[in-house]
Amino acid sequence: MKFLWIFCLIFFSVGAALLAAGAFAVVHTRRFLARAVAAPGVVIENVWQSGTRSGGAYYPRVRYRTQAGQEVEFVSRAGSQPASYRDHQTVEVLYDPDRPGDATINSFWSVWLAPVILFPMGAVFSLVGIIPFVVQRSTRRRDEWLRYNGRHIQANFDRVELNTSLRVNGSNPYRIVCQWLNPETNRLHVFKSHNLWFDPAPYISSQTLDVIVDPNNFKRYVVETGFLPKLA
Repeated sequence: MKFLWIFCLIFFSVGAALLAAGAFAVVHTRRFLARAVAAPGVVIENVWQSGTRSGGAYYPRVRYRTQAGQEVEFVSRAGSQPASYRDHQTVEVLYDPDRPGDATINSFWSVWLAPVILFPMGAVFSLVGIIPFVVQRSTRRRDEWLRYNGRHIQANFDRVELNTSLRVNGSNPYRIVCQWLNPETNRLHVFKSHNLWFDPAPYISSQTLDVIVDPNNFKRYVVETGFLPKLA
């Protein structure tokens, strides 16, 4: 269980760092656009750069002339497969007049590539890291409400099962499964405990377990496991 929270904390920290980098990229891009000067340029070649996952992409090498007459070449930070530009194709270039080497093709992807990549990645990492905390807090509040307002029933112990839908550090948690037949509706209800990170079977001596349900919605419930030993 501790590994799960460490895993979530790492993901959240990485996500927060990516979001901060995205925000910095937005500020940097806006400042660049505020002082940038436009000039005509030409794609002199498409440079192939290998990638570890995508296989690689073509990045246009562009030549342009500044207002001061200086001839400058740069390779675009935005690549594609297949190439987005033809050799000898004319393009508009934006460049910093104080640093002519700081230049880009005047297109959405060339200008805003970094924020567009960083923000979604940061959001995904942050959500992966924070969702378990949100779910645990919501579950804890629901359980507290049930213990104060819910209806206690005695359900028959059925079995202990592995929750194969969740796997952390190579292990699946256990769940206690019990059943209760509602005498008023003659409907059978199956209840499952929260995830347990040890096998509770040796510590279950009773044939019935206390389950607290929402009287108005039996899908909201909590199987009481306070009788189990605490995991060290």
